Amino acid sequence: MATKANRPATRGRPADPDIEQRVLAAALTVYGEVGWAGFTLDRVARRAPVGKAALYRRWPTKEDLLLAALEHLAEPAPEDADPTDLRGCLIGMTEQVIDMFVGPKALVLPRVLIEAAQYPPYFDDMVQNIVRARFGTMRVILEAAAGRGELPARIPPDLIIDAIMGRVISLIVLTPGARRATVNAERARYAESITDYVLAAIAG
Repeated sequence: MATKANRPATRGRPADPDIEQRVLAAALTVYGEVGWAGFTLDRVARRAPVGKAALYRRWPTKEDLLLAALEHLAEPAPEDADPTDLRGCLIGMTEQVIDMFVGPKALVLPRVLIEAAQYPPYFDDMVQNIVRARFGTMRVILEAAAGRGELPARIPPDLIIDAIMGRVISLIVLTPGARRATVNAERARYAESITDYVLAAIAG
């Protein structure tokens, strides 16, 4: 009869390789729905779903979790993106911006911008993290394109980014709410159209 001493050790539950991605996505969804006042680790754990212990080990406080999640609100360009492909990089950035306004994360950015004034110790830093994550790399790409002669050197990179942002915001505002899901579903086509419009305007 086997005893505890000679019984082979049993392995625990295998590690969940998707837990971090699932929790961060759930955190953005929960924050978008209820804002900072209603945002709790327990709510995120239920939405993920993950065990509370696994969540608390990685993010001891709700501040830690939301800061980590907001870094994924504006994803950086894919690692295999060609930084010399100006049009391709701008299309990718435009798709991300459209997704931020009409995709699954659409409620998050408005809340961050509103609550930054209410909770400046936390949210001002979060807003800056979002800006740096999405647009810092794009500025470098635009500066390099200007150095290669693909863009007029007299046009600041921020002006090009602002032009794309403005076109996206105009698209969202002028699209009825019931049709915005279509914009997100066809965001590749819209991103190409907006990018080509801005590049043509710059060339002109």
